[in-house]
Amino acid sequence: MNYPVFVIGCFCLALSACASPNAGNPDGDAYAGSPQSVYDVAAHPPSTNGTVSYDPNAPMPPVMPPAAGPSGAGMAAPAPAAGTRMPR
Repeated sequence: MNYPVFVIGCFCLALSACASPNAGNPDGDAYAGSPQSVYDVAAHPPSTNGTVSYDPNAPMPPVMPPAAGPSGAGMAAPAPAAGTRMPR
């Protein structure tokens, strides 16, 4: 019982040695906004376009009536025209 566990443990250890500790940033560049980053915050300041706010205590919006006309969700397929063959 101990031998298969040992083999699996060695396999996992060998496999973890192949993993890079920084796979998302292989060149080790600094991230935007941090010191020595390539992104210049002074030239391109962050903006908040279209900021959305959420009020959990706001009342629910009124319930709208369904749209006029059938939506097609509960409708059956139209019957084929007389004299036509049904596909198999």
